[in-house]
Formats: sequence, C-alpha cells, structure tokens
Amino acid sequence: MKILVVDDEAMMVESIKIGLVSKGYAVVGVYNARNALDLLSQEDHGIDLVITDYLMPITNGLDLLMGIRQVHATLPVLMMTAYADTTLVIEALKNGCAGFVEKPFSRDQLIAEIERIEQLILQNSHDR
Repeated sequence: MKILVVDDEAMMVESIKIGLVSKGYAVVGVYNARNALDLLSQEDHGIDLVITDYLMPITNGLDLLMGIRQVHATLPVLMMTAYADTTLVIEALKNGCAGFVEKPFSRDQLIAEIERIEQLILQNSHDR
C-alpha cells in the first residue's frame, strides 16, 4: 500500500513516514494541500490512501478532502485532528472521509486505523 501523508509540520510527516515504512508501507510526504492535489493529479501517482491533517494554513484537510473527491471519488482519506469537533466529523463523513485519528496518537493507533481502512478496501473490491 502506498500512502500519501499531508501535514504542514515537517516533523509530523517524517515521524509518520518512519513509523509506516517500518511496518512495510510505501510513504510519500508533502507539506500542503496544493502539493497533495498536484501529486494526485498525476496519472501514475499510485497512491492507495491519503492521511491528512485537518488544521493547515491556506487549505485545510476538509477542503483537501473535497478537492480529492472531485478527481478521485473512492480514494480513501484518513484525517488527523486535535480538534474532535462534531461538525467537522459530520462534514468530513458526508464527503467520504474513511476515518479519523485524534492527535496525539501512537503508531499502533494509526496502524490499526490504516488496517481497518485496508479491510474496507478489500471488502469493497469483493463486493463489485
């Protein structure tokens, strides 16, 4: 599985990248929504899952999710947030967000959520 991590904090991107690579995932990190959308617009991006922070300057994670949905209707997006705001969660779910992890989180919590999403992907591919 190839994962795109989007966060404006370089230390967060690198920390997640190290944790996921150690578990066998291929990881690409970018530091803003514009770079994420540019990467995802490439035909051969190969991304299977996007993990994005909610709170970022210029374009937040919810706006990124909506931008992804315009081009990739089914690409799973996992949102990281320190703000468990019910309105945000509802809006993100309405726009096809696959899940949430609340900051701060452990590597094991993140892996568990990724594995849950992998199971959903597998289940959906069998249902087709």
